[in-house]
Amino acid sequence: MAPNLKSPGVLHSVPDIERALAHLWAGAAAHRGEGERHVAARSSVLNLVVVAGRRETAEHCAATIEATAGRHPSRSLILSALDMEGRPGLDATIGTVSVATEEGTTQSGAETVYVTVHGPTSNHLASIIVPLLVHDLPVALWWPREPQFDTHRADRLLPIADRLIVDGSSWSGDGLDRLAAMARVTQGRRLFVADFALLRQARWREALASFYDLPDLRPHLRAVRSITVEFAAPEEDDPSGLTNIVRPVYHVAWLASRLGMNVVAPMRRLPDGSRVATLRQGDHAVAVQWRPVCSDLGEGSTARVEIVSRLRGAELVGDVTAGDCTVEVALHDKGRERVRRTYQAPRLGEVDLLERALEDSVSDLVAGDALAMAGRLIAAEPTPRGAVERRRSRDHD
Repeated sequence: MAPNLKSPGVLHSVPDIERALAHLWAGAAAHRGEGERHVAARSSVLNLVVVAGRRETAEHCAATIEATAGRHPSRSLILSALDMEGRPGLDATIGTVSVATEEGTTQSGAETVYVTVHGPTSNHLASIIVPLLVHDLPVALWWPREPQFDTHRADRLLPIADRLIVDGSSWSGDGLDRLAAMARVTQGRRLFVADFALLRQARWREALASFYDLPDLRPHLRAVRSITVEFAAPEEDDPSGLTNIVRPVYHVAWLASRLGMNVVAPMRRLPDGSRVATLRQGDHAVAVQWRPVCSDLGEGSTARVEIVSRLRGAELVGDVTAGDCTVEVALHDKGRERVRRTYQAPRLGEVDLLERALEDSVSDLVAGDALAMAGRLIAAEPTPRGAVERRRSRDHD
């Protein structure tokens, strides 16, 4: 990283921020040796908007964004709120990150605009964001912590974005109400959703897919009879049901969407904290269970996935477990171990997750299908219209 360019002081209005951005890179040139110019050029490839809420969250997100600047230079707008009952207004500062190219003769720069809003100004984030976007560049909206999808703020912010970035595994409670709301509000929109909770499972999905890479086992893909996902909970009996299970739900949603399954009976919770559902694949039912287990893994982490298929009297049992750095696959055919493999696949850190979330790829379609299936699996009752309106009245944008 090269030293940051000199940025202006504290700004107090959107027009002031626009003027400062327009002039930030003007004349930004340094001399490297006699007669040699080392020019800093702005080369953002996207707009990255962070609805951070608290200042601590804003600072954490800013550090993560800076670590990705080499691959994804962006104009980043990071918004936090302070003194919600105070006088309206905003304070903003601009930071820059410059990354030297391989040739060493130029630099590419990315701007970060930190905006702290006060009082009622926090109800008008969209009107702050839109004028500060670089036109003709895609917009990624990163909504960390607890996004509120059934609000007027979401109604204003989501249409701005081409891509929504969240972390469902960080949501309070079991996370399912918010997951269902996200599936609902993104349905029919031209909006890619990148959920860290789903991205973390890439190593699991690759291992699960490897079950059936032997030609004689592929027909079992059409004969799945049960799917069991075990997840880490404080106790094996989790009657409160407050463990976040977004990641375990995504496992089943991904499998069901890839294998052409339909939901017959959506998820319901049993007294011990486990959940069950019924899917259909072709002409047969598929029993699904999510089961809490004691584990050293963090609460809500997937501990084990089991897939049972039966075809022409033969039962195939696939078992996947994972640790910090490895994923292990075991496959039993008619009770005999047929396959056992261990993959080196470390957990992804937040910088890796953000980089993957920002990259366009065919996985966007897979993620969309998995989210839609998760919504059908949960089949949460929609919030009554009156409750939605009352919530929106408290959260104007």
